[in-house]
Amino acid sequence: MDYLLTETGKLELENLVKGRSLYAFDFDGTLAKIVREHHAARLSRPIRFWLEKLAQRAPAAIISGRSVEDLQSRVGTVVPHLIGNHGSEGPHTREEDRQQVRETCRAWLQSVTDRFHDELAHCGVSIEDKSYSLSFHYRTVEHREEARVLITRVIGALSPSPRIVLGKSVVNVMPPTASHKGTALLEYMRRLDCSLALYVGDDETDEDVFALQDSRILTVRVGKKNGSSARYFLKRQVEITAVLRFLVEGGTHGLHTWSGCHDQGVSRPAQRPNEPV
Repeated sequence: MDYLLTETGKLELENLVKGRSLYAFDFDGTLAKIVREHHAARLSRPIRFWLEKLAQRAPAAIISGRSVEDLQSRVGTVVPHLIGNHGSEGPHTREEDRQQVRETCRAWLQSVTDRFHDELAHCGVSIEDKSYSLSFHYRTVEHREEARVLITRVIGALSPSPRIVLGKSVVNVMPPTASHKGTALLEYMRRLDCSLALYVGDDETDEDVFALQDSRILTVRVGKKNGSSARYFLKRQVEITAVLRFLVEGGTHGLHTWSGCHDQGVSRPAQRPNEPV
């Protein structure tokens, strides 16, 4: 992995700016800082500002483990393309496939509630029902190893056996038929007629994109990690601001608006941004 904010990395970003590129990001730990309370995550003012400017000029997407409804409450209309539940929720998936995933998750939740409610509550583990996936949160738990052992036991009782994706103090489970972030990104590139893409993430869930090893996709991980398949890394989450600003106004070319970057097929007029104080 190489550091993105170098001359070499910036040249890679400039190549994206010159083409028809999709700019996609994870939310927690990437666009928003990781916080103790899952529901308190939000975009900082500078990131919201530059993200909105980017989305006015080119296709921008958020591909998150959160539900689309949750993302909308935090992002609003800043980003037009929101893909939730690790890639399984969004207009790129067929309704019959989404229905099957929802039914599986509903059955899982009922089973977990019937069999393990008291144990999970006593341990302090909370279950987030996102319709298309379940998340077991233990960030605020005092005895974390005990919580992990319990979660492993609960997940082992689920049928059909889920796809498991580990996060930061969270264990996500998805039906084996659900789409993942990699397939979602590729489908959005096709739908939006993008020949190139940037994807930035910070977690194990993002390795589904990094592992594609697709030369058309510039992959960036927040935080350097041995074994990651991402091509580049950022040292800290706050560096996302510098990346967004560079894409909007940096480099030798700058970012130019092109039509077809939104679902409506209408591009917005390009204006030079005024950075917030």
